Formats: sequence, C-alpha cells, structure tokens
Amino acid sequence: MGLGIAAVQNTLELWQQGFFKNSKRVVEMGSQELHLKTADFEELVEMACVEGYKKENFTNLDNWPSGPRCSAKPFYQMLGIEDYSCFDFSKQHGAIPHDYNLPFEDTSLYSQFDLVTDHGACEHAFNIGETYRTMHRLCKPGGLIVVAQSLWGGNGYYNFDRSFFEGLAAANNYKILYSSYTLFEKAKTEHGSDLQFHVPMNRELLHSLDLTKLHGIGVYGVLQKQGEADFEYPYQGHFLSQRQKHFGFNRLFFRDPPSYSYIPNVSGSQPTRAILKVLGQRLIKKARAILPF
Repeated sequence: MGLGIAAVQNTLELWQQGFFKNSKRVVEMGSQELHLKTADFEELVEMACVEGYKKENFTNLDNWPSGPRCSAKPFYQMLGIEDYSCFDFSKQHGAIPHDYNLPFEDTSLYSQFDLVTDHGACEHAFNIGETYRTMHRLCKPGGLIVVAQSLWGGNGYYNFDRSFFEGLAAANNYKILYSSYTLFEKAKTEHGSDLQFHVPMNRELLHSLDLTKLHGIGVYGVLQKQGEADFEYPYQGHFLSQRQKHFGFNRLFFRDPPSYSYIPNVSGSQPTRAILKVLGQRLIKKARAILPF
C-alpha cells in the first residue's frame, strides 16, 4: 500500500488549490508509504512550489522499492497537516490496529479528520461497505475522502469502477471534486519509479489502451463530505431514486481557455527574475498598443 507518482501528484494539486488550507488531521486506511524514487518525489514537490521540504524528515525515502520504506506521514506534515493517523492490523508506522470488517466503535474519533484516504487498503476487507462507512464517520463535514482503488490488475477481493464512488457520492451527498482513471505502466521513469498517469474517466478511452504495456488500471476520486448525516449504503439505478430521493448529478462545467503556454526560463539567471522580465516586456508591448503615445 502506498502513494506512487499519481497519488503524490494529485495530493500536491489539492494542496495547491487550497483544499488543505485549514486541515489539521489526516487518517489513512492502511499504513501508507511513499512508493517512488527520491528524485521523482523531489521533482514533484519542486514543481508544486512547496516550501519547507527537508529530506532528513523523510526517513527511508531512498530505500524504495526495498524496505524499510518511508511512511506517508512526513509528506502530509510538509503540506501543513500535522496530526497523522492510520489504521492497519500490521501496526506498521504506528498504525492503530483495527479489523476493517467490523464497525469502528470509538465515537470520539467520529467527524474529527479533515482528510480520510484509501490508497489501496479497503479492498482487502471482505466487508467492503463497512470500510467506507468507517471512512465516512471519521471525516468531518467539509472534509475530503480520497478513494484510489483498482479497476484491473489489483490484488484485493474487489475491483472498482466509476459507479462505485459515484454511488457513494449520490447516497451520502458528497461533492465530487476530482475523478480519473489511473494508468500504471510497465515502463519506468528515468529515475526508476513506476510510471503512472491520470487520464479522463471515459470508458471509450479504456478501449483504446494496450493492456500488454500496463501493470494495472485504477480509479481515483476525491469526494467532499457535506453534512453530519450518518453513512447511507448506495443503491443502483432506479432504486437510488426510490429509496434516497436522488435523481442524478448536477454537473457544473467551467470552461478553460483552449490554450496554454510554457513559463520561460533563461539559462544562468534566477527563474523568478526571468519570468518578471518577460512579463514586464509583454505588459509594455500591450500598453504601447493601447495608449496614444
């Protein structure tokens, strides 16, 4: 169980977008680890412009894929979420022992966590519904629930697809903040990490994939809990509307401009100074085109 390139990338994007701004506590299903090479991890952190990264805080980061491996704890702490917990029978990385098949009965921890994650842990419990009820109960209203599971090529009891986390969202009034398929390539990065990609969650896209080049395909969803109500088990099709008065998702689309550009850099100079110089030149050019002088 661990956070590879795809999971680290999405977590950094959530941080960049301000979703962790007031987050203080995280709990993970499973004693999660960082499953990527140090060079790739540091490159992702640098691209996200995270300040305060100190390698000495990431014990065993250089060991992957051998062990012992680095816990995910310092990763969240670097992003400002200081209080870290995880549930796992193994008790590894200080995990709280808990049988996922059974209800979690410590009500003092209900609605106490800003972020609750399942990075490939819950599928190992036969009573899968109970694991997600536990996650729901641990999450605060307004908090995030991250589901990163296997569609094909996994090693648990279950495979998951889009309907699974959309059913969770519909039954429990979650807002879906992000969704994707994740591709786990047999190829490696130049530093030796497993190559992973987020791709749009589109069935037709899956039909175009060459499965001989993949270790597996996953589903990835970021859900936001909206209220205090207890967990509801989802129903499919017309049973959803009959039992839970739900008639479909209200999708709001925000159109982005159909273009993008690279940020220029000048060899041998400070990147920030180079960016400001180019921006200044462009502003002057636009001002001359508009103003009468």
